[in-house]
Amino acid sequence: MTHSQLASKLRLIAWCTVISAAIGAVYALLTAIPVGGQQLALRAVSRGMLTGAVIAGLLTSLEIFVLDSALGAPLRRLPFLAHVTIKTLVYLAVILFALSLGAWAFPFPDESGLRRQDVLFSLAFSFIFVFILDINTLLGQNVLFNFITGRYHRPRLEERILLFIDMEGSTGLAERLGPLAFHRLLNRFVADLTEPIAAARGEIYSYVGDELIATWKLEQGLARARCVAACFDAFDALARTAPEYRREFGAAVNFRAGLHCGPLVTGEMGSVKKEIVFLGDTVNTAARIQEFCRETGDRVLASADLIDRLELPPGVAKRSLGDLRLRGKGADLALYALTRAPDHAPRRADAAARETTRAAV
Repeated sequence: MTHSQLASKLRLIAWCTVISAAIGAVYALLTAIPVGGQQLALRAVSRGMLTGAVIAGLLTSLEIFVLDSALGAPLRRLPFLAHVTIKTLVYLAVILFALSLGAWAFPFPDESGLRRQDVLFSLAFSFIFVFILDINTLLGQNVLFNFITGRYHRPRLEERILLFIDMEGSTGLAERLGPLAFHRLLNRFVADLTEPIAAARGEIYSYVGDELIATWKLEQGLARARCVAACFDAFDALARTAPEYRREFGAAVNFRAGLHCGPLVTGEMGSVKKEIVFLGDTVNTAARIQEFCRETGDRVLASADLIDRLELPPGVAKRSLGDLRLRGKGADLALYALTRAPDHAPRRADAAARETTRAAV
């Protein structure tokens, strides 16, 4: 995790803590003020603020640093119902701890233990929150929110960045491993790539066979060159886990990637089964750029339309390939090959790349 990623996560925890403290104060004003004057009212508000702050601080920290990390991988792989049940119990335990801490720090006269209504409210809130959170995860980042608000009920023209990632040597791996083991490999592959992309504020748009498609709104992806940084952070993630891949699947894995930006139409599609889809030449061009990696032998290609708009992250270098004709395109497109700068190339990433090349051969 980079310094900027850690700072971003800490800011999120701080904001959630402050907001939850305010909600706790309001909840205390509405339900928990005992009869007895201003002093006890102030104590109730203080208890509510402490309880809310502790709940938010612990739960957001738990989500970010444990459940969403490698430590939480076994829980994420469980069936949906088991996952929701366990997380609900974890959330409930944290909330009850916070309620007990608040009661201990700011006790009321003649109070004995936690109130039943607080416990039942905590259980209901935990289940509903976890259920909605997991449904949102199943549908994709922000998809549930976009459906509920109707953001894309009418198609919109947006400027977006697209990242197409394709597993290298997947045909040979599928033949050697068989369908079930190859599915486990693919599932592990996309999970390991998702974390650095999500950390860079990217959204996973789709899985197509052994491909992963991610997207950013233009301004977010250009800021700090997040779209490029996410791609190379994904290489690092695979390099770190290469020994695990070799133990479980007999080979490390790597990928080729294409980056492009431009206008596309975003809108809902379907009736019985609905999706939010991206349509337009930008999508097709990004796919063709990724395919062109096979011809140039580069791992990452990006359009000049994108690279000329941003400052590359430290440790990433670009090499102009000039104007090239992509399959199915009527005009040439200026491309750059992106690589690690020589003095920043991680040894583990190079080792994983060599292993993958040998396995593909």
